[in-house]
Amino acid sequence: MTLRSKPMVLDFAGEYDDAGLRLVAELPDAGGAEDGGTVVLERDAATVTQPGGEIRLAAREPLCVGGDPADVEFVLPESPESTVLTVRGLVVRAEDA
Repeated sequence: MTLRSKPMVLDFAGEYDDAGLRLVAELPDAGGAEDGGTVVLERDAATVTQPGGEIRLAAREPLCVGGDPADVEFVLPESPESTVLTVRGLVVRAEDA
C-alpha cells in the first residue's frame, strides 16, 4: 500500500456481505507526527484516520470481491486527478464460518 507516496505493508481484516465491505488495517507508528492510525476500506471509499485528523477518499473503481489481485486507487473527491492512497495486489477472500 502507498499512502501519500510512502509505501508500507499492511494486513487488512474485516467483513463483507450483501450489504457491503469493510476492511481495517492499523498504520505503523514510527514516532512521527503523522504516524499511526487506521485505514478503513469500503467498496467505493476509504477513510484514513491519523493523529491530527481524518480524511475520506473515493475509489476510482469499486473494490471487487473475489477474483485476481487488483490495484485500487483512492482520491480526494474534490481533486480526483491526484491519487492519495493506492492498495496493490488486494485480494478479498471469504473465510468459511
